[in-house]
Amino acid sequence: MSIYSDRGSFPPQSPGLTRSLGKLRASLSGVDLQLRLQGLMRLFDWLSITATGLAFDVLVRSQERSPLAQALGIVLVATITVNGLEVAQAYDSRSMARLGTQVGKVMIAWTSAFGCVAAIAYLTDGSPRLLGDVTGFWFGANGILLLASRVVVGVLLAQWQKEGRFVRNIAVFGTGPAALALAEKLRAGKKEVNLVGVFADVGASKLPAGIDGNADLLAARAGSGLIDEIMLAMPWSSPADLNRAITRFSDLQVEVSIHPALSELEYPPQDFAVTAGVAKLTVQRRPLSGWDGPVKRAEDIVVALLALAIVAPLLALIALAIKIDSRGPILFRQKRHGFNNNPILVYKFRSMLHDLQPDPSVPQAKRNDPRVTRVGAFLRRTSLDELAQLINVLRGDMSLVGPRPHADAHNEKYARLIDGYLARHRMKPGITGWAQVNGFRGETETTEQMRRRLACDLFYIANWSLLLDIKVILMTVPVVLRGTNAY
Repeated sequence: MSIYSDRGSFPPQSPGLTRSLGKLRASLSGVDLQLRLQGLMRLFDWLSITATGLAFDVLVRSQERSPLAQALGIVLVATITVNGLEVAQAYDSRSMARLGTQVGKVMIAWTSAFGCVAAIAYLTDGSPRLLGDVTGFWFGANGILLLASRVVVGVLLAQWQKEGRFVRNIAVFGTGPAALALAEKLRAGKKEVNLVGVFADVGASKLPAGIDGNADLLAARAGSGLIDEIMLAMPWSSPADLNRAITRFSDLQVEVSIHPALSELEYPPQDFAVTAGVAKLTVQRRPLSGWDGPVKRAEDIVVALLALAIVAPLLALIALAIKIDSRGPILFRQKRHGFNNNPILVYKFRSMLHDLQPDPSVPQAKRNDPRVTRVGAFLRRTSLDELAQLINVLRGDMSLVGPRPHADAHNEKYARLIDGYLARHRMKPGITGWAQVNGFRGETETTEQMRRRLACDLFYIANWSLLLDIKVILMTVPVVLRGTNAY
């Protein structure tokens, strides 16, 4: 519904009152509140880290260090931390409203900054006294301060959300079914937006059905500050009409956007750009381009080597237990498909009875599956059978984090049932993945479950970052401990 009950029945206002309301509305805009809060949080984080660092430096100052060098080090930590939080999108308004998300991002960014500066301090003069007496207290105090500030901001955002301050007032300007269809979609998202109305470049005497006013009325309302955004629902094939509409609202303090009329597209646009003077919407990027590929590979090698060094005794015990429990090989090898649909040989610790003539359909394990051995049940419940895939990671067939590799029979089945299913092979398969930590672990009983798992895999591929990998690895721990859908 429009915010006014009768179409076009906006109360008349004097120019002076209109300007005053515009200033008031702009000062209370939910968009402005979010942007200003984000800026204040960046400034608070930087100042709090710097101030506490300087305070500890004054209380426990090392005579061997230059005061200027210590101050520069403190400023460096503050800058690295804020930049790390920025990269992790910790200042996004939606992220700030989720305390659990903020805790993870703050701890990752703050720990990374602490590690960088601690390493620099040790390499330059090897000062364990500084690291022990000052940096440790500083690290703890600021971690508490950063988290406490997130609690306060979370409560504040929840209150503002309840008051409806973040709801964007949007008006649709256009003609035809496209404008009315867009209006219906916006009405459905009433928690995020408030549809002011649908307007068109028509005369004011007789408005078509579903139209709330003409361009002059829309300009007046936007000038009063009651509208945050005007969304143009007009054919891209009519650039003259689009340019005329944009010019009509160019002098107003309002955001103007163009609806791309891609409502039926299943792949959401990721970016808008101009190439050689041609406007384009990007719906798919090449994953791990530039330095992303080498960074992810370095992550895999380093973490896999460390993990193997740590769990080597456990791997030996698992191998011994498998050999004692049942006949057959220690490792289970299965052909699956990985990056670019290339076949790979995936390793797992054997958890089922050895079958010389396995079922070619590769039925997924079910609860109380008779094929699972006693040791295998424990390995599957704790996901210890997956540790053998660290070999695949070092070989380069797999990654620590990525879409889980499915058996060939399942690939063929779901490739026929789900369009775009094989898009999950645009990245190396992983030991764990975004789908697994979001509840899609183990058996998939229906095609719809596989669709949701695929959606998680495609989200991960489109949004990969080093921080996302760290987040998935950390989230995997409680998922494994709960043992959900692992049998």
